[in-house]
Amino acid sequence: MGYYVRAFCTSDRVPTIKEIFDWAASQGYKLGVSDNFKDIDMKSNNWERVDILYKAGKLPILSEINRDEGTDNCLMREEIEEFKERLSEVRGLLNIKKKKVETHLANTRYIVANELPISNIDDDGYNANYIFLKYFVVHCGGMIQANGEGFYEGDKLIIKID
Repeated sequence: MGYYVRAFCTSDRVPTIKEIFDWAASQGYKLGVSDNFKDIDMKSNNWERVDILYKAGKLPILSEINRDEGTDNCLMREEIEEFKERLSEVRGLLNIKKKKVETHLANTRYIVANELPISNIDDDGYNANYIFLKYFVVHCGGMIQANGEGFYEGDKLIIKID
């Protein structure tokens, strides 16, 4: 199982890969796509998956978007239910933080899930992942969740979930 970092987004609008990469470049990060995705339409917001290149010789970060398909068994809704269940098991939290995450999950329209190649990633890769997902926080009402860590508001961990 890989290490995943997700952005739970409340916006209805999905950005194009070009928009994300242009914004990342404005923040000092040059991102690209692997040869497996050389035919992807960078100007379409209808993407489903992309391999993000951040440095030569390093494995790409695998990014996938899961949209609300309107059915109870769509992957996005299944993930939200899983996280709601995990939140219900967390004890001793201030209700306001837990309620904030629960409300955000209830209003999520899509999830961007990045799988990091932990066997072949360096600080530049972690930074590239951060800036890619930060786009969704800044522009798409995103809230970050990292495996083994929890939910973040901005750069601050607000709920720890292993």
